[in-house]
Amino acid sequence: MDSDSSNYPLGHAPSARRREPARAEVGAPHAMPPHAQDYWRVNLAEDWEVTFWTREFGCSESQLKAAVNEVGDNAGRVRARLLDENQQRRN
Repeated sequence: MDSDSSNYPLGHAPSARRREPARAEVGAPHAMPPHAQDYWRVNLAEDWEVTFWTREFGCSESQLKAAVNEVGDNAGRVRARLLDENQQRRN
């Protein structure tokens, strides 16, 4: 046994150096959309988070800001308020 790789099944030997996962650049076509820094709190201070939350809730920026002003920054409460608002519009 000349190398450590002979102790592993074919193709399963650990590589000498670790591979880092590929990092997607912002704006790249294959890039994942950004996620909220804190998924439980709606952060209106960062433009990209406002964009994230408007997409997440399917609302406009003004609707999002009004909901946060009304119920606070808890994402669950904001979602419930926006759903309630949509229900009222339909009736």
